Amino acid sequence: MAQRRPRKSAREVEARERVRARRAEHWERERQLEDLATDYEAAAQEIKDVTTEAEEKIAAYAARLRGEAETEKQKLRDRQAESVGQMLKLDGVRSVADRLGESVDTVRKVAARPDRAPEGGKPDHGLAAARSTGQEAAAGQPVTRPIPPANAAATASPGPATAGPAEHSAASA
Repeated sequence: MAQRRPRKSAREVEARERVRARRAEHWERERQLEDLATDYEAAAQEIKDVTTEAEEKIAAYAARLRGEAETEKQKLRDRQAESVGQMLKLDGVRSVADRLGESVDTVRKVAARPDRAPEGGKPDHGLAAARSTGQEAAAGQPVTRPIPPANAAATASPGPATAGPAEHSAASA
């Protein structure tokens, strides 16, 4: 006996066609949504890449500007130290400090900066190489004495040395 296939009605055929059409529309819509989501994610990653690249460029530029600023500041500090050194050749530490509106310690630090080499590369044995006794002579010059060598520290006799004729006349009075 042969089995008979049930006959499909026209309604059933139309219903299946509508279901297939809706399913095709659904899958087309899903494909479009997936494509758009992929595009969104790719754009988000590109935003991160652009931001990272910009931050790296900004950091490099800022580092370069900081370096240039440090170089310029160092030149200006050297100029300050040179000016203070010249002023100290003409007047005392306290007078220079008062004139500049700085403390005596600040003026001494600027004048004796270790990273500043005097002209000609030779050490300056003027006021920067003398130790102040904390007193000033009548002319406003600090009363100084030479810094003894390290091995002569035990044999050196303590006592103020004269800074010049102004102190000598003040001491004899």
